[in-house]
Amino acid sequence: MYTIGVQRSFRATHFLVGSFGQEELAPHSHPYLVEWRIGVPTLDSNGFGVDIALMERLLEELLTKYDSVLLNDLPFFAERQSSLEHVCLFFWQELAKTPAAGGAATQMTLRIWENEHAWAELEQPLG
Repeated sequence: MYTIGVQRSFRATHFLVGSFGQEELAPHSHPYLVEWRIGVPTLDSNGFGVDIALMERLLEELLTKYDSVLLNDLPFFAERQSSLEHVCLFFWQELAKTPAAGGAATQMTLRIWENEHAWAELEQPLG
């Protein structure tokens, strides 16, 4: 299995609901770093698994759309906590709809760092 990946950063705001301490209950932002990886079992006739330039462009477009927003205001988070795990699920689902996740791609992994020490990752088969 070949794995091809790109990464980009963005900043977004969120807050948690429940008993998590005052700083988590108030809106606060994180400088998220998103690592997007696609797995392919074989390479094409040119020796490529996925178009890296396409992945970079798609990830940049997606993150630009959500840069500086309050994640809790998105419909996806209406019935869910805006936890790092759910942020990861949200972006995984969005990226799974892109052309880069089609073709020979069989696996996709998304890791999102909310700071230099903490991250969540979702790895699932495509299709």
